[in-house]
Amino acid sequence: MRSLRIAMVTEYAYPVLGGISEHVHHLSLQLVRRGHDVTVVTGRAPSDRIEEAADQDRRARTEHGYRTVRLGRSAPVVTNGSIARVTVSPRVLGLVRRATAGMDVVHTQGLFGPVLPLVALATSSAPCTVGTFHTYAAGGDHWAYRLFRPGLRRLCERLDRRIAVSQVCVDSLRPHVGGEWDVIPNGIDTVSFHPLAPGATPASGPPRLLFVGRFDERNGLHTLLDAAALLQDRGLDFAVDVVGDGPARPRYEAQARRLGIWDRITWHGLLNEERPALYRRAALLAAPCTLASFGVVLLEAFASGIPIVCADNVGFRQVIRDGAPGRFVPPDDPAAFAAGLAEVLSNPTLRAAWGVDGRRIAEARYGWPQVAERIERLYLEVLTGGAAAPPAPTPVTTSSSAPPERELRIA
Repeated sequence: MRSLRIAMVTEYAYPVLGGISEHVHHLSLQLVRRGHDVTVVTGRAPSDRIEEAADQDRRARTEHGYRTVRLGRSAPVVTNGSIARVTVSPRVLGLVRRATAGMDVVHTQGLFGPVLPLVALATSSAPCTVGTFHTYAAGGDHWAYRLFRPGLRRLCERLDRRIAVSQVCVDSLRPHVGGEWDVIPNGIDTVSFHPLAPGATPASGPPRLLFVGRFDERNGLHTLLDAAALLQDRGLDFAVDVVGDGPARPRYEAQARRLGIWDRITWHGLLNEERPALYRRAALLAAPCTLASFGVVLLEAFASGIPIVCADNVGFRQVIRDGAPGRFVPPDDPAAFAAGLAEVLSNPTLRAAWGVDGRRIAEARYGWPQVAERIERLYLEVLTGGAAAPPAPTPVTTSSSAPPERELRIA
């Protein structure tokens, strides 16, 4: 099988952090390792992060072997209880068409990202056009869904295959998008995220609760802070590591001061490469999120060998199932969340057993090599009109042989 030219089109790519950015990076990396030529097409970084983006693009090219094409201007918008990004440019149609010209595969990531993925789908002339949907459309009868449903359904008819990261995505999106679906979950980097080495000394001090997520209302940091205050009232000794950021940060910081738990919390901001080390020193992951399509943070905890206490939502139930360990609590209920945290913190034997089980499940079900092979096989089925054996992985492209970076600029 010849090497494929693949365009990965997304509104979310490093240095913007989040589940889709992680998905795009690791899938691109694995496809390069399997011998393909991958270009990530995304919006230009915000003005205050241009240097960071340039450094990331150089690393992607020299260390990981894929190119990055940045176009237009990426701007934040509030939607679906979170902060989304859209690319703004008066020439977006031509720029996307130029960036994806000559590709064997155009793979759109996050098709409800309202600009780049939809434009790429509308203009794709590739023999294989695929879309991965990461969204759980909780408000299925929202006026916006009803308004855009006919156009979205027609546009998605251009897809050769529809991928969803979970069955709940399929169930919520099928009324709007229609068609047949492949469910292929997110993956996890089991090399970077790993447990403490046998015999390693655990971190000193009180047990640490880890929160990872954007400061969106649905991610539930306010619930964790209220629960932490209840744990403090019970006399439990603990600390909290908060990884994330967002416009609501001043409100959460004020809440922590008001509750008298400020000194227990370390506010780390947005982290990427440093995040695995925080998982390894944590006693557990606290995930009070109320709305999710999947649960990448749960996979990070599994791979790191730490237990999970999380709010009960349909996305998390796609991960904590079939023997996977975790403690569900009712959403938006600080007292129940505190009780769940106390139960797991007080049982080191349970924590250790759940950690071992989680690591085993991460390796067996969610390793990125397995996930990428399933997606590659899907490409080949479209291109060959049937089942095809994927090529064997090849070494990562080195800096001496990596293709040059391309960047499109608006004249």
